[in-house]
Amino acid sequence: MRRIFPGSITSYSQFGHLKVPKSLNNVCPACKEKVEFVLKSTYQSSKHGLMTDSACPSCKNSIPFIILTKENDTHPDVYIYDPHQSTDALSQIEHIPGMPEELIRAYKSAVSVYLSKENLATAVLAKRVLENVLKNFLADKANGQPLDKQLELLPEHINLVKSVTSLSPLMASDKELHRMLELEAEMDDEMAELVMNLLEDLIQYLFVLPGKIEMTKEQIEKKLI
Repeated sequence: MRRIFPGSITSYSQFGHLKVPKSLNNVCPACKEKVEFVLKSTYQSSKHGLMTDSACPSCKNSIPFIILTKENDTHPDVYIYDPHQSTDALSQIEHIPGMPEELIRAYKSAVSVYLSKENLATAVLAKRVLENVLKNFLADKANGQPLDKQLELLPEHINLVKSVTSLSPLMASDKELHRMLELEAEMDDEMAELVMNLLEDLIQYLFVLPGKIEMTKEQIEKKLI
């Protein structure tokens, strides 16, 4: 899901005590065009919130919207369902440019056998996925090397900080984004959403992902004792 920020909402309607979006501007998950969605007022209600949909005026696809309610809050959080924004790796890998087909197939197979609780097959395919990940960066240097040695070689063949340092030109004092962050230029709804996406990606990359890897490693170590 992708959060809709209040600046993108162009009109509201009343649903009980709640003020809910009636129309909003956002990028369609299906066709990637920025359009104005008019939300249907036929809500499906649950204890956690509301669900409705809207037809994209560009591609005509029906797009789901989720409105999460909080106790005593008259302005609920609004989300658009965007499968490309999913944090599930299986949902993401097919949309990443340059992702090796062999790696995609190996990971899908590993997920499939894991969900079927075939632990022996999971072990075999997990190793294949690791080998494919490392081979993608090490190429021929991976040949004949055990996984631990390949992982030791990895930092020599991939710049793990490039994604962060590549942002430096955007933040230069003569760039428009710098002026926006310094309140010297106005930030529109689309740019505000992009900046919030960037913040989320940075936090995931620098804090969440390393922390998750470390915690999982510790859990595996405890399990092996």
